[in-house]
Amino acid sequence: DVTYEEIVEGIRAVAGVRTVLVRNGTYWDEIESNVDEVVFTPIGNDATRVAALISGEIDMMQPVPVQDIARLQKSTGVNVLQGPELRTIFLGMDQARDELLFSNIKGKNPFKDVRVRQAFYQAIDIEAIKSRIMRGAATPTALMVAPGIKGFDPALNKRLPHDPEASKKLLAEAGYPDGFEVKMNCPNDRYVNDGEICQAISGMLARIGVKVNLEAETKGTYFPKILRRDTSFYMLGWTPSTYDAHNPLNALMRCPDDKTGAGQFNLGSYCNAKLDELTVKIGAEADKAKRDAMIREAFKIHTDDVGHLPLHQQALAWGVSKRVELTQRADNYMPFKWITVKK
Repeated sequence: DVTYEEIVEGIRAVAGVRTVLVRNGTYWDEIESNVDEVVFTPIGNDATRVAALISGEIDMMQPVPVQDIARLQKSTGVNVLQGPELRTIFLGMDQARDELLFSNIKGKNPFKDVRVRQAFYQAIDIEAIKSRIMRGAATPTALMVAPGIKGFDPALNKRLPHDPEASKKLLAEAGYPDGFEVKMNCPNDRYVNDGEICQAISGMLARIGVKVNLEAETKGTYFPKILRRDTSFYMLGWTPSTYDAHNPLNALMRCPDDKTGAGQFNLGSYCNAKLDELTVKIGAEADKAKRDAMIREAFKIHTDDVGHLPLHQQALAWGVSKRVELTQRADNYMPFKWITVKK
């Protein structure tokens, strides 16, 4: 049972391809749908996609650009489905190399200093990003997991205050009173308003003396680059496929280990031996109370280390014809076997 998102990503990998999926009459499970055929028609322009949905040329589109949500809500033949997504958007920093690949600082790595990482964190005005760029369609977060993920603790979900003056002081204490220069890698077609978010963050960091050389590009070239760790500062989004906190702890926050696969997507190579130890224990602990306590401890370690810079959970926004009945899941999957089209 291939997921909707996996199919969409496969289609997007080949621009301009129209793909037709046909119902499998020998599928092993029950199909609660009257759909015999699903047609994907890539439409690159946001406005053209919205117009196609309103006109009835297509039955569904996702994501709806945040600037077009109100327009679609006023359309008589379209429903806009909105809800929180389990995906957390965050920034990562190279904390492994002794000298950053892309910076004017030579002979050392500023991101190895927790004061620098905290300075970046407190320079980001997450509420401005939420209101001005995401138009309210985001939930700011202090954690690398969303509410709804097993192990999420609301008591830990408290962001450091936005405080550029504190950021400047931290940079000065770390030995960078005039700031420094660094390249930031971002996709511009993978997450909701990803390029715009990175542009805004670049401006916010400029206010504390950090010159960001922003390189925003299509995901087809972006992800191979950062997966090779050819980056100093990057954006990533993550949805735990298991709906459990162990997944991001193991994939995003453990010390990278090519032999075990741990930390495979910890692209800045953040590393804390105690967090690693806890993550291994969490993976084997059956007692819920003990396991939850270890998850809290691991998240507290990561938060204190400012291991990454969590931003928000973006909101899902699907545009759907009123003749189509489907359920919006928080993991952004849409199994076709649960879609019904009114005749």
